[in-house]
Amino acid sequence: MNIYLDTNAFRYFGIAFEKVSLAPEITEKILISPLSAFEVFAQLGDDNPAKADLVLRQIHALRNWTNPKHAVLLPWPGDMLQMLWSQKPVHDDDLRERMQQSFNVILTAVSLTPLKEAALQQKQMMDLFKDTMAHDFKNMLDDLKTQQGKKEKQKAKPVDTSEPWFNGIAKRAKADPSSKTISEVRSLLSAYHEFEQTKLSTALLNKEYNPLSHTNQNDIIDSEQLIYLGEPSLCMLTADKGIKSKVVKSEQAARIVVATPEDLRDAQKAEAVLRSALGI
Repeated sequence: MNIYLDTNAFRYFGIAFEKVSLAPEITEKILISPLSAFEVFAQLGDDNPAKADLVLRQIHALRNWTNPKHAVLLPWPGDMLQMLWSQKPVHDDDLRERMQQSFNVILTAVSLTPLKEAALQQKQMMDLFKDTMAHDFKNMLDDLKTQQGKKEKQKAKPVDTSEPWFNGIAKRAKADPSSKTISEVRSLLSAYHEFEQTKLSTALLNKEYNPLSHTNQNDIIDSEQLIYLGEPSLCMLTADKGIKSKVVKSEQAARIVVATPEDLRDAQKAEAVLRSALGI
């Protein structure tokens, strides 16, 4: 098994391992989610110098809990979907190469000054990603509400949200929808599917739900992190109990490792959590 961290766990490790190194046999098992890394990197552009300096120290702590010479950056979620659907590597992967270069530059920088522009680019990229995904979710939600209205008039069964979700996955994976069944993709991405279905159910029941709000856009990152669990050798470390509460039925739920913020901010306890999760 290998493990990746969600954004909050990434930040907590920056505290736990600022001055302490993680055992080498564990660092080799940690992969980097670009969603987590670039969410944190974007904060380097904060107008408060003290906060930006703190973020830089947390980023430099990466050297103590990964192997900086060959830290493995996971694919961007869309590329990961393409790889999982086709079961083949993505060859035209310029984005991943640029992400890796940016990652390496920030990891090796010793001061904030040369990083301001890179931090701004990371923030713009993450904001655009969340905004795009939020609008896609809103469009799907609007279509489902229209269908729901028609169904209610006809006194028919509740609207099935799996089909529009499936079509959205096929589009992002640049795949032919007829090449897989809904059940195949639902099984492949069961944790992601369950989380998204919970979001959709909540949104359909709540007339005040706004997919474009800041709070709901933050849910997008939590949801997208679950795509990586489509790879059976990966598990995710988080301090967010809310993620686990939305993924209950999926077999992949067992690979969502939840620890307290206090444990993840303590090097010795964090290492124990990792050893348990990885069976080391």
